[in-house]
Amino acid sequence: MPIRISDNYLSQVLVGDLNRSLGQMLEFQRQAGTMQRINDFADDPRAVGAIQRYNSLLSANSQYLRNLGRSSVIVENTDAALQDMSALLSEVRELALRESNAVATTETRLMATQQVDNLTGRLLDLLNTSTEGNYIFGGTRTDRPPFIMNGSTVIYQGNEDLMVTRTGPTTTQVLNIPGNEFIGSMSASLVGGTDLAPRISPATPLADLNLGTGWSSGSITIRDGNNNTWNVNLTAAVTVADVIATINTATGGTVTAGINPDSNGFQLTGTGPIYVEEVAGGQTATTLGLSGNSGAGTFNGRDVRPDLDAATLLTDIAALDGSLPLGSIEVDVAGVITTIDFSAATTLGDLEATFNAAMPGYQLRLDPSGLSIVSGSTEMFEVRNSGLPDTATLLGIEGTGTPVRMFGILEDLRAALAADDPTAIRGSLVELGALEQLIHSQLIKVGGRQQDLEWNESLLMQRDTQLQSKLSLERDADVAQVSSDLARAEMSYQSSLLVTSRLFQQNLMMYL
Repeated sequence: MPIRISDNYLSQVLVGDLNRSLGQMLEFQRQAGTMQRINDFADDPRAVGAIQRYNSLLSANSQYLRNLGRSSVIVENTDAALQDMSALLSEVRELALRESNAVATTETRLMATQQVDNLTGRLLDLLNTSTEGNYIFGGTRTDRPPFIMNGSTVIYQGNEDLMVTRTGPTTTQVLNIPGNEFIGSMSASLVGGTDLAPRISPATPLADLNLGTGWSSGSITIRDGNNNTWNVNLTAAVTVADVIATINTATGGTVTAGINPDSNGFQLTGTGPIYVEEVAGGQTATTLGLSGNSGAGTFNGRDVRPDLDAATLLTDIAALDGSLPLGSIEVDVAGVITTIDFSAATTLGDLEATFNAAMPGYQLRLDPSGLSIVSGSTEMFEVRNSGLPDTATLLGIEGTGTPVRMFGILEDLRAALAADDPTAIRGSLVELGALEQLIHSQLIKVGGRQQDLEWNESLLMQRDTQLQSKLSLERDADVAQVSSDLARAEMSYQSSLLVTSRLFQQNLMMYL
């Protein structure tokens, strides 16, 4: 039976096909314009959820990268400040060495107190370094200077908290060094109180004099009470014996040179008063401890002894005369007592090796003119005598080891300079050395943090690339595919328009 299709139904079908072709073409045009496959929630509900998840992860990753950028600034500024502190402490140590040897005088030590004040001010400025208005050594209290001067004492007004930043979904990074670590260092030390510098002998090299700082080669002028004057050229001298022989030869025995009774410097004997002067602005007489004059016929030079080393014989140390062989000492750490026997020691190196073997984590150090003990922690310890002789007292290491102090040691050094006390000045060298070790360890720590930040940044950049790639797979359109689909859709729409126009034209003619 024939079926009659009405014109109304036919027109609805054709118009519907046209709209579908048009809609498909418009969709492909939008994909080609945005280069994205997903432009609406209805396009692909599953893909929309994945896109939102990837966008959230990318946003978090971008925040981690911003955190790393700010963190790198803090860590880099901390490293720069620590480098400057290391250089400053080297200046302080050089000052202490200079003012503790024979070249120094009461006047130079008094002038050096002003230099210590200036160095203290510079150190204060370094510890108050700020980044973008935040003080980096104040712990988490970054809104005010962590170190302030209260009279002659420096006070820390920060806290002990660490600044921590998130550098990844499950990782964090510590950024700062709280200033309290500079008030008490990460180790405790006991500074020796006895001058153990060895006697000088004819064989002592001139390069070892003045606690190892050496001498200034050149000429000196000697004048006695009979107005005899001799210019003595000492440039060829290498040992103490060379200086003595050259002077005796130059003066023909009228003024004789030798080692003084204390064996810590030179002695000139002749008709007084005896004058020793520099030639052409040199420093030869000063560094030999002979600059100046004597009121009588004997000129005793200043202390120019060499510093300690492992080969120094105990018998060459005047402070130990009549007390050899040594006995034992006790080291008390939190109630645990260790007895160390030094009776077999013949050199300072023997003392060092015996102590270090008996006390792991502790070190007996040979300083320029004495001994010191440094531990690997801030825990206090006590060193006592054990039987006779009083070995700890003789070696100058009887007492309590405590954490070293950055500003405290500068105060002590200034006081020692003002008091014209070379022994106390030399004593400060141990604590200064411990401070330099502290800064060095902090520099290593900060260097490790810089490497961690760089490593985390590379990981985050890789993660960002991976997330962008996965997001692109879900969201972005395939350019070649979209171009092909758009061309087909346009052709289909144009064909539909052509067929529809002809069909409607044919039906219209039927009614004409």
